[in-house]
Amino acid sequence: MRLARRQAVLAGALGALALPAAGLAQAPDGLHVAAFRAPSAVELGQRAEITGRVAPAAAVPVVVERLEGDAWAPLVTLRSRRDGSFSADLPLRRPGNLRVSVAAADGTVSSSRRRFVAVTRRVDLSVTAAPLESIAGRPFTAVGTVTPGARGERVALQGSVDGGPFRTITKVPVRAGRVRATFTPPRGGTWRFRLTAAARPGADSGGSDTTGRISVFGRNPHGVPASAEHYLVQKISEFHLYYYQRGTLRRVFPVVFGAPSTPTPVGSYRVYSKTNGPRAAFGPRVLWYHRGYGIHGTDQEYLLAHETRYYSHGCTRNYNANILWLWDRVPVGTPVRNLA
Repeated sequence: MRLARRQAVLAGALGALALPAAGLAQAPDGLHVAAFRAPSAVELGQRAEITGRVAPAAAVPVVVERLEGDAWAPLVTLRSRRDGSFSADLPLRRPGNLRVSVAAADGTVSSSRRRFVAVTRRVDLSVTAAPLESIAGRPFTAVGTVTPGARGERVALQGSVDGGPFRTITKVPVRAGRVRATFTPPRGGTWRFRLTAAARPGADSGGSDTTGRISVFGRNPHGVPASAEHYLVQKISEFHLYYYQRGTLRRVFPVVFGAPSTPTPVGSYRVYSKTNGPRAAFGPRVLWYHRGYGIHGTDQEYLLAHETRYYSHGCTRNYNANILWLWDRVPVGTPVRNLA
């Protein structure tokens, strides 16, 4: 019964297309839909911009239809311009197939190809690690929102490493539209994370949000022996100082290394002394490891924000807060390996 009513309404709307209306031209012979465009998806609450053109050019009624079950039902009637173009911003409350139809003078109805428009929920995601701890096996925090969120819903937190496929890491409950989870990436690499809310049949097409690329260091990318209680690796080409405990990477510090004329030495050494900074340029503390070369703070912390960081006389300059953290933990005798 409902289908019959829809078909009757549609037939009436299409029949009316052939009738001239005030301010509209008589529908010409051979009138047809020459073009119809609609977005592939809109966010819930936003409008879908549709555009198109009828030919021959004329100012005539254009009916936008939605597929309801197995029949097309009128959604809204537009008016094309004299050049045959038409456009509208339509509010869509649920996903579906759309098309447009026009009728020629002889009553022949021309319909466009259908266009499916997804109506997505708004999903936002942010993933962060503790400062200096973007390391596999260390905790990361995912925080996000799903609007609207369904009662009792769980959404998928997914990850992709080094351009591989996204795989589900965990399912996270949505509480009052908010999402929060703690997880540990299983290995190092260039990661992207995605939060995906499934479609609610008849209501929306779901939604997702994907982070940018996040560099995650491996647990032990330098093969540090587990027998070493503490270990420092300095990778000069990467401007990083790596701090290990018992063969597991714990912190990665951005640092400044030697200028081209006074390069940082490459080789294997040990911390032989720990002192306060002898001058302001050394910051608060120094870990001496080779013939006057040390790992210390600086009175030029702004240099650590540069992308390329070859500025020192050969020592390693660190943020002052970071050298204080290291100085408290790294004993005399700790191995220091400098890599090119």
